[in-house]
Amino acid sequence: MRNRTISIVCMLLCLLGISRVSFGQQEDDLLRREYQVAMEEHVQNMIAALSMYSSDIYYENENVLRTRRVKLIRVFFRSEQAKMYDFLKIGVETQDNYLDVMEFLRTIPVVLPRVTFNMSVEEISPYVRLASGEFKLPVKVAITFVDLNTNQERTMPSRVYNVYCWQSENGNFAVSSMDLLREQQQTVVRNEGNASEWIAQGDKYYNAKNYTSALTYYKQAAEAGNARAATMVGWIYKKGLGVTENAVEAVKWYRMAANGGNASGQVNLGDAYYTGEGVTKDYNEAFKWFMQAAQQGNSTGQSWLAIMYRYGFGVTKDETEAVKWYRKAADQGSDFGQYYLAEMYENGYGVEKNMTEARRWYQKAADQGYQKAKDKLVSLEVGVSASASEIGDWKSKAYKYYNDKQYREAMTWFRKAADAGDAGAQYFMGVMYFCGLDVAKDHKEAVKWYKQSALGGDMYGQYSFGEMRENGWGIEKNMAEAKTWYQKSADQGYDRAIEKLKELSGTTTSSTSGKTYKEYEKMADEFYDKKNYTEALKYYKLSAPGNDGGVLNRLGYMYSAGVGVDVNASEAVKWFRKSAEQGYMIGQYNMGLMYELGRGIGKDVNEAIRWYRKAADQGYQNAKDKLATLSDTGTTLSKTEIKYYVDKADKYYKEKNFQEALKNYLIAANAGDDYAQNWVGWMYKNAEGVERNYMESYKWNMKSAESGNAYAMNSLGILFENGQGVEVNLPKAVEWYRKAANAGNVHGQYNLGRMYENGRGVTKNIILAKQWYEKAAAQNNSDAQSSLGTIYYNGEGVTKDYAKAMEWYRKAADQGNMYGEFNIGLLYEFGYGVTKNLDEAAKWYRRAANRGMERAKTKLQELGR
Repeated sequence: MRNRTISIVCMLLCLLGISRVSFGQQEDDLLRREYQVAMEEHVQNMIAALSMYSSDIYYENENVLRTRRVKLIRVFFRSEQAKMYDFLKIGVETQDNYLDVMEFLRTIPVVLPRVTFNMSVEEISPYVRLASGEFKLPVKVAITFVDLNTNQERTMPSRVYNVYCWQSENGNFAVSSMDLLREQQQTVVRNEGNASEWIAQGDKYYNAKNYTSALTYYKQAAEAGNARAATMVGWIYKKGLGVTENAVEAVKWYRMAANGGNASGQVNLGDAYYTGEGVTKDYNEAFKWFMQAAQQGNSTGQSWLAIMYRYGFGVTKDETEAVKWYRKAADQGSDFGQYYLAEMYENGYGVEKNMTEARRWYQKAADQGYQKAKDKLVSLEVGVSASASEIGDWKSKAYKYYNDKQYREAMTWFRKAADAGDAGAQYFMGVMYFCGLDVAKDHKEAVKWYKQSALGGDMYGQYSFGEMRENGWGIEKNMAEAKTWYQKSADQGYDRAIEKLKELSGTTTSSTSGKTYKEYEKMADEFYDKKNYTEALKYYKLSAPGNDGGVLNRLGYMYSAGVGVDVNASEAVKWFRKSAEQGYMIGQYNMGLMYELGRGIGKDVNEAIRWYRKAADQGYQNAKDKLATLSDTGTTLSKTEIKYYVDKADKYYKEKNFQEALKNYLIAANAGDDYAQNWVGWMYKNAEGVERNYMESYKWNMKSAESGNAYAMNSLGILFENGQGVEVNLPKAVEWYRKAANAGNVHGQYNLGRMYENGRGVTKNIILAKQWYEKAAAQNNSDAQSSLGTIYYNGEGVTKDYAKAMEWYRKAADQGNMYGEFNIGLLYEFGYGVTKNLDEAAKWYRRAANRGMERAKTKLQELGR
């Protein structure tokens, strides 16, 4: 009997995932019967409590969790573990074969804690009852059972239940404790009901773009424990919908959602750690959260996890593991996962290269409308070469993504153009590998692309390849070849290459003394430091034929200031010019100063600006300050000068050098250029190169708008609508949106339509809203197209027409508009204007979900996809 008792208890302890304990000496039959009677009562109460916990009291997504549990149970019983279940069942029904059961348990891994989670209370109860008939279990067993049933963060019911278990540690479940638990159950059910109502209201207002009201309801639901609501609160703060954009606040809510087990919240929290928005950038944390979402079956999380493994972010680089997670996402129908799985097959990353498989997966993604997959299929066709216009389009997309810091997308388009032979795109591929922009730093890969770019004649590629050769980065060091490539770049006028060649020279020998010019320069510096300026001047002049810009500038300074010689402004100009013509930025600055002041040469502000500009282009701050001062004082710049500064600013902006971009835009803006003024306003609004300042944004947008810039007019409308830099003034917002719209600005037309549709700052008028949406839609504004679809869907101001709604939604969706995609999903889900088709609905929801739409992700969960 003792052996049987120990076997049964061990069986239960394995089942509940706790360690074996020692039970002391054998009890006599009377004592054992007392235990049996006592434990029958205890176990009955435990089962009742667990039943309350299990019966529809979930913190969130109860249907999803219930469905998942059923699936897990089915998988369990289909597996080898079914044998174990049979043994246990025989043991329960016959109260025999316990030794056989224990022998079997010893032969397999102890995985029963996970099985316990999979089994319902009704399924586990017989084993608990049987064991209680033989031995009195401690209350910790019950607590362990609850822990196993929670799987992740403990929910409120499980925490409360544990408290009641500990209250009854003497082995008796007090009636009062059970009453408290029932009361708690009612409270939880009540809160869950409220949360469901609140989130429904939140969705309603969110769909109507009334984000302020939506936020109120989402917060209430989130604070009641609904994790999806917490995700929506985070999203609203992240995007600044009806509130000031606040990445830190967004992270706070995403964390709440993620800890509550919401996969979308986990993905968004991972994304925050990945990008460093609202939290310190941390790839390890990003990886952790992407992993949690991926393990829940979230295709976006799986795709992110694949990216982390592919490039070695937060985890050891493992392309094989990346393929595994891309495949999981792809198998769920994720066009993103399908595309990148195809890419892995095409290039042999983490899997054997297989073009048949690559084409198959590209085709699957293309069938869902994924444009990159369509483009790839075209490029794989034999004999098809890209036209110049196609390459230009790819590069434009690449630059846009690059400027938006979406480096993965940028690389996709740069690679496309680079593979087609574009040298400029090849240079950027080198930059991204060299700098590690959303890809692991790889100097060898950078060398490969820089070399291709250099051979293609790109002066930036030639210079960069020269640098790699000079320093031995990713390739054997070779100064002779480095100089060759610097020379090729310099021949095209690249100033950095010119300066590099000058830097590498300087060993020319004087024809009269045998000393090098550098030796004379060193002697001059020593005399200068000892304040023997006469001798210094002598030796600087001996060094001058070496054409060192610094030496020439020093001579100019000595004549200008009368150091070791009488002041001679004309002679100073001569030496400053020589220095400036060698590209020495301080010499260029001093030439500008002489022209500005009219010292030693006729006063000429435009010529001064020309020299200041040369120095500023090399980064000399004094020159930049001079240029800003001259433009502030109303100095007239020619159209050519303005274009120069605007072009420089655009170039710096594309390179993400926002501070330099802003300085150049400011020069052109102060000279009255409305394009530059609009950009200055934009950069102040978005904190690019400068601290965010809505008042400055308003100031510059107003200057630009008053000059007739329609983009600035629309920007003013946004500022007035959102109260950024000015008081909220909806009629004023409408006024500026109207000005932009009448000037043909597509964004102004859409925004004016939106104001009419929602009655913001103007009497609600669906007819006028529709008219303005149609104007914007004619210019291919996808938001306007989606809004037109909604007007026909709701039958507001027009006859309800689902076919027309589908037409407009599809136009929006074809441009990648997630609202259009989501609404097409709705039409298919409910069979409005089309044959009801849940597979088709899921396809469109998935597209919207892959673009980050939370509602679409929820829809997929509701459909069990």
